[in-house]
Amino acid sequence: MNVHLDPRSERLIEQELRAGRYHSPEEVVARALETLAEREAMTAEENVRHQAVQEMLDFTSKHRFTLGEGLRIRDLLHQGHKH
Repeated sequence: MNVHLDPRSERLIEQELRAGRYHSPEEVVARALETLAEREAMTAEENVRHQAVQEMLDFTSKHRFTLGEGLRIRDLLHQGHKH
């Protein structure tokens, strides 16, 4: 496969090669693609988590579900985000 890069992309690859982080342009591109795939996978996973949290909050609100006196699911969720 042949890929044509714009001048900016070529400069970025050359910078990585000069810095010694990679040994070939192909290695730079492969790492960039791996990073992109990882980021997209995390985004999809975050979306699934967000949807699950929203569904739980909707359920608790609709059914007036509580964990007991002074405990709210919303508080636990926010506390979990802090850690």
